[in-house]
Amino acid sequence: MASDATRKLLKAFGIAVTDFEDQVETLVTRADALKTHGAPPEEAVALLEEAVRAVTVMTERWAEVQGLLQQVQQKALEAAQGVLEATRGKP
Repeated sequence: MASDATRKLLKAFGIAVTDFEDQVETLVTRADALKTHGAPPEEAVALLEEAVRAVTVMTERWAEVQGLLQQVQQKALEAAQGVLEATRGKP
């Protein structure tokens, strides 16, 4: 059974993904406007900085989920390895 910590992490990840989608849509809209009307350098830099921050946060959240998944996979592999070793008569 999944732990409360797992549920919290996945819920937070789901919220982070939807927030990220919203941020990307806003960034795309702003980028389109800047392309159409000419982008002053300071606005272009600000947009790029925002995009980098948003992607960095999402990458960090994804790494947390991947870490959890790797731990669960390792637990499953260790259990399976134990069964295989017992089946082959290894302690």
